[in-house]
Amino acid sequence: MHTRMVATTVPACILYCEMMNAVAATDLHGNARLYELLLQIADTWKISSIFLAGDLAPTAVEPSGLGPDAVHGAIESQRAFYEQVFCPLFESFLLDHRRTHVYAIMGNDDRRANETILFDFEAAVPNFRFVNNRIVELQDARQVRTFFPNEVPQLAVAGYPYVPPGGGLLVDWVKHEDRVGLFPPGMDPCMTVEQSGIRTHEQRSETTIEEDLTDFARYLSGHAEDEPVDYEAERTIHLFHAPPYNTPLDQVAPQGRYDFLRRPEHIGSTAIRRFIERCQPPLVICGHCHEAVVLADYKTDIGDTRCVNPGSQEHIDVLSIVQFNVYEPTEMKQFFIHPR
Repeated sequence: MHTRMVATTVPACILYCEMMNAVAATDLHGNARLYELLLQIADTWKISSIFLAGDLAPTAVEPSGLGPDAVHGAIESQRAFYEQVFCPLFESFLLDHRRTHVYAIMGNDDRRANETILFDFEAAVPNFRFVNNRIVELQDARQVRTFFPNEVPQLAVAGYPYVPPGGGLLVDWVKHEDRVGLFPPGMDPCMTVEQSGIRTHEQRSETTIEEDLTDFARYLSGHAEDEPVDYEAERTIHLFHAPPYNTPLDQVAPQGRYDFLRRPEHIGSTAIRRFIERCQPPLVICGHCHEAVVLADYKTDIGDTRCVNPGSQEHIDVLSIVQFNVYEPTEMKQFFIHPR
């Protein structure tokens, strides 16, 4: 079941499917109308799991505003969004929908300085799970309703927010793919990641995306704060902000040429793709490339792994979401829905 549908109001009975009780969205960039619409859909369709693959808050830094005051202003702008819009909206919804769980990561446009806000929100609202560099058990409504404990598979959700260089001026969530340390055409190849943009948090990592994912269980354990980590790729839904390289999910519009080099039309992560090819998790949900859902497709398979990028049309106030079955990820639909 692989269909796209366009709607201008929230469809109810004709689209509700008990087995497809999960939705994924990404790159909403602080669009409050679309967050409200997403939760309205979750209520109408009786959604059990909501996945948010990064770039949660408004983009706040312009190329002309790189001074300390502008950087501080961008942090405060996103902080205000989390405290005044995002957290109150989700708290109100989740307190009324105890069997619905949200799983979220940050993206390259989200200021890491505000990461503690979402950890504190998770502590206050147990069915909101902030899985930046973490793994948690999936809490699905079918697990509650089942008569036999082993009837419903036990799945987990792991998150990884980092992207390769080239995605913008903020580098809180940017790492090189590997030790070769290449930059995209048009960027100074002699720069470090630190020199290529701005950072809002002192904590830095010296590892690469490839090194993190080579032993992902060890990486997650290093961020677990003494909590035991039970990681098995084959039973874990992975939330990546960056899509796998050279797939429909990382397609961007033609970028022309830089000097004698053609600019890439695929900007995903080679390390994430190799991880998927090697470990074959059941489902990967990603984002970052807004236009891929229009230029190419919202789904692709790498071996036995279903990979999904819901895409983003938030700039025209259209919610792009994917509805699916967490236990049979190939059962899915993609929707464009306008709030009116």
